[in-house]
Amino acid sequence: MAITIRSSFIVEAPPSDVWKTMIDIERSAPCFPGAELKEQQPDGSYKGGFTVKLGPLTLKFAGKFKIAEQNDAARTVVVSASGTDTKGRGGADAQINAAVTDAGGGKTKVDVVSDVNLSGTVAQYGRGAGMIEALSQQLLNQFAKNLTALIEADAAHSAEVAPATTSEPVASNLAGEPVAPRPATEARRPPPPAAAVVPLDAGALVRKAMWQSVRNFFARLFGIKQQH
Repeated sequence: MAITIRSSFIVEAPPSDVWKTMIDIERSAPCFPGAELKEQQPDGSYKGGFTVKLGPLTLKFAGKFKIAEQNDAARTVVVSASGTDTKGRGGADAQINAAVTDAGGGKTKVDVVSDVNLSGTVAQYGRGAGMIEALSQQLLNQFAKNLTALIEADAAHSAEVAPATTSEPVASNLAGEPVAPRPATEARRPPPPAAAVVPLDAGALVRKAMWQSVRNFFARLFGIKQQH
């Protein structure tokens, strides 16, 4: 079952900061609800996992993903991902295209287009593209919140630990000739704190997505402009 999902979200941070964090897989991947990042492979891909809870049913996916294309000038990236349920109930393949643009006022807009192909029993949960799209938006909203919190933490760390500068006097060797000072080293951002992977409670998100779908229906029916 093939589905194309289009969505977007706003991050309260400059585009350069958002882009730098998004392409740092080891930092951005754990921001996605239910995701677990594992070791990097020789081909540059990463092993990973994704856990989703649907009522009493828990689905665990194991697979890998990697950055297939990256354009730093245009701030666009393509991520390919694939995974299978650990109990053999199906799988999913996805190609995710993301574009980072300036939204003005120090904000950033991230547009995401995902081409997803579901197979096996897992595809049964994909019936109704509208619901899947609404669920995807809820996931991206949570991802945006986590990403923003990470970027804000980086900004606070940068403010506390300014880049090191060399204030030492110019040294000289035994012959009295000046020796160039050692280059300053840039303070490295701390890695994201290790945390247990919390399974994504899709049931709660589905209920929220259903309610949003109902609101959207009546908004279109009566021409009501929703307040966000």
